[in-house]
Amino acid sequence: MAKSLLMVMLVCIVMFSMARPIYSQKTDTYSQGIPEEADISPTPLEVADSPTTESEIELAHHLHKDYILACPKKPSPKCEDEIFNNMLDETTPVTDECCRDVLNTGKDCHLAMVKIIFSTKDYKNIASKAIPKSKKAWNDCIRRVGSKIGAPISFEL
Repeated sequence: MAKSLLMVMLVCIVMFSMARPIYSQKTDTYSQGIPEEADISPTPLEVADSPTTESEIELAHHLHKDYILACPKKPSPKCEDEIFNNMLDETTPVTDECCRDVLNTGKDCHLAMVKIIFSTKDYKNIASKAIPKSKKAWNDCIRRVGSKIGAPISFEL
């Protein structure tokens, strides 16, 4: 009896879907397009004329997922701020804790992140001073805490 009832239900479902084919098809609610008043994204011409777009495209090359994921450990946000402020004014000291964080990040990743930050539109004009300061901070960290964690390689200044 249960098999018969199941067969009847299956036949009804198949017949209903054949009689009303619209109900048997999947509809993509997103394929209908965006109403003109809701489409607020810039046109390609507006994007091309933006002065920041070129630098952001250049920056996107460096921010590729594989490029960033190659750095296994990044400094904590507190240490990132401390190191960044030190690169800008050299009066903000980098604590030993943050030195350990930076050295554990690795020389290549540290330099890559610094170059990424200072290739942005906002900081490009001070990159020539800040990047050498970051290398100096790295070398200072090696001098202070490098022997405690296994001396990493210093930058040539």
